[in-house]
Amino acid sequence: MQIFQAFFKTLKKRSFSVIIYFCIFVVLALMMSGNGKKQIEVAYKDTKVDIAVLDRDNSVLSKSLYRYLADTQNIVKIKDDKESISDELFFRNVEYVLIIKKGFEEGIKSGKYEDVVENVKVPQSISGELLDSKINQYLTELSAYTAAGYSSEEAAESALKTSEIKVNVKLDKIQGEGEEKSSAYYYYLFIPYVLTGMLMSGIGGILITFRKKDLNWRIKCSSLSEIRKNTILITACAIFSLACWALFVLLSLVLYHDDVMTGKGALFILNSLVFLLVALSLIYMVSFLVKSLNALNMASNVISLGLSFLGGIFVPLEFMNKHVVQFSKALPTYWYVMTSRTIDTFSSTAEQYHIIFRNLGIELLFAVVFFVIAVYLSKSRAIAQHG
Repeated sequence: MQIFQAFFKTLKKRSFSVIIYFCIFVVLALMMSGNGKKQIEVAYKDTKVDIAVLDRDNSVLSKSLYRYLADTQNIVKIKDDKESISDELFFRNVEYVLIIKKGFEEGIKSGKYEDVVENVKVPQSISGELLDSKINQYLTELSAYTAAGYSSEEAAESALKTSEIKVNVKLDKIQGEGEEKSSAYYYYLFIPYVLTGMLMSGIGGILITFRKKDLNWRIKCSSLSEIRKNTILITACAIFSLACWALFVLLSLVLYHDDVMTGKGALFILNSLVFLLVALSLIYMVSFLVKSLNALNMASNVISLGLSFLGGIFVPLEFMNKHVVQFSKALPTYWYVMTSRTIDTFSSTAEQYHIIFRNLGIELLFAVVFFVIAVYLSKSRAIAQHG
């Protein structure tokens, strides 16, 4: 009983780091679950850019280009001098300045139109690069019409009519990817990160404290056996961990009641409970590998962030290199994320049940492996201490 009380007294001193992780989790969960509703596939929609056009040729074809840009972009009038161009770009009044050079029309008619325009744009502007492509396409159309024998006026009108042709664009997607995800999905997505970091910082430090040589030998001098001591410590860790997990579940019920009080919500909760066992086993193992609280704090950050980035929590798996994804399969967080994705698109099919419970089984296997390694390390340390 004294060890049990000492555990929670020590935990009280480390409560600050636990609270920090909890606050980080709440902020992440609220931000991502709020944004998640907005991440819905929509039809492709072109955007307009604030641009300035300086027509130094003042010809029929240059005016046609101006009209095309006026119809598709937001034209901003600026002075035609170097200082004004620099100022307008610097203050972001425009993103793109197009200069139509003298001799523009002659260049189009001759087919040598590569240098008939120049531009100045905001560095690394994606919209600027897209606008370059659009302008080059329009110049190609003007040149093609004039080469076909059209007069300047006819080429200008034909190019404008061609530019007005619209195409309906549909973005294809793989079923289950890119669809709207529930708030519960984004909330429970971050639980592995916070559970690993919070519990490692909290109970991991306590386990190391109880294994310090002086305290450990004082306990050995009592009538309490090593097995009894470890059982009490594991029980205390389990109680605290379950209390933290229950707090997260209650918070999800308050914030996202409609999403959580469903069959999917129950599966999200089950998945997080299984990962709690993984986190506990992992922390128990790590507590035998590090010897100081400073080393534990470093390990806590590296492990929690590493599992989150490589496992698909912070960076979606579809954005990762295929070789990284293959490596991620060796991490418990990968299987947690894959389970969460299947749950979010759950429609009670036999295949989905198979995937969910197979993944939960793999997560439990990780928990068993970590625990077995921890037991081995514990026995190795005991043998080393007794010579």
